[in-house]
Amino acid sequence: MKTLQIEVDIDEDRQLTIQLPDDIELGKHQVTVVLNPQQHMDEPEGTNHQLNQLAGKIKSFAHLDAVGWQKQIRDEWDENRVPD
Repeated sequence: MKTLQIEVDIDEDRQLTIQLPDDIELGKHQVTVVLNPQQHMDEPEGTNHQLNQLAGKIKSFAHLDAVGWQKQIRDEWDENRVPD
């Protein structure tokens, strides 16, 4: 599997053409398109937070189950909680 990050402009015809690198094998492939709009100059600052640009980029955590991890941490908090 390869990940390509390409900046494109979408025109009124809504057609998208992507030139793939030469090392992509010929034949059938599954392609996923994720649209992440870029912030325009007239948009208020903070509407497209910079942290969102990191989504999916930190490969060190790719093997983790985020929901499972959160549950584990919350369970640890509950175990260590001092009763009222």
